[in-house]
Amino acid sequence: ASLLPQINAFSAPAASTASPIYNTIQSANSLLDPITGTQQTSIIPQGNKRKSLIVLLPQLGEFDSSEYVEFLTAAQPSLEQNDIDLRIIGIGDTTAASNFMKFTNLSPENLYIDPNGELHKELELACGPEFSVPDGVSNDVCKFFLRQLPGGVPEEEEMVRPVATAWLNYMAMCAGIGAPGTLREILRGYFGDKKAPERFRDDDVVKAGFITIGPGVGPTSIGPLKYNQWCSDE
Repeated sequence: ASLLPQINAFSAPAASTASPIYNTIQSANSLLDPITGTQQTSIIPQGNKRKSLIVLLPQLGEFDSSEYVEFLTAAQPSLEQNDIDLRIIGIGDTTAASNFMKFTNLSPENLYIDPNGELHKELELACGPEFSVPDGVSNDVCKFFLRQLPGGVPEEEEMVRPVATAWLNYMAMCAGIGAPGTLREILRGYFGDKKAPERFRDDDVVKAGFITIGPGVGPTSIGPLKYNQWCSDE
């Protein structure tokens, strides 16, 4: 419920009153179905009386994307009670979308993919420092570095430099270059934030292989070993 006052939601307005942002989103032709990869149009049905919460994410594999969507999926009962549809748009392909939905428990009906971030560009969202790989750096050098990173070297030779450029900008943004607020959030993750909402409800149980945490943040089991987190009372 605490999410609801912060929502800037769209409903389907009359053409004469529609905002430029609404029109850009509605007319986007780069959005695809996360399962089939087929083109999707008019993500807000005309005449729809419900409101829509539209969230534009960066890459689907990015940590902030998954963390934010975990909060949104937890808030979906509140959204439904208030007649608000959830529409999430992320950069990635169908494989990335499949993995993302499994990790966050997001339903396919709530997700749209934009493989090249065309809608993000049309809305003039921040895209980082926009560095490019210098012409003096050969494709072989790019391939060497890409082999050390997730995804490796793309099969198509013409994609080597674009992928290397994307990684260059991503690494720069992780260092706070062209991404205001990034370092603050990284430090908050390391040192904690007592004002942040609790990630787990009192009855939540998280299982990862032979590790079980819960209910809540206290009880923890690692195989036959069981103990209580010292931070459970904070």
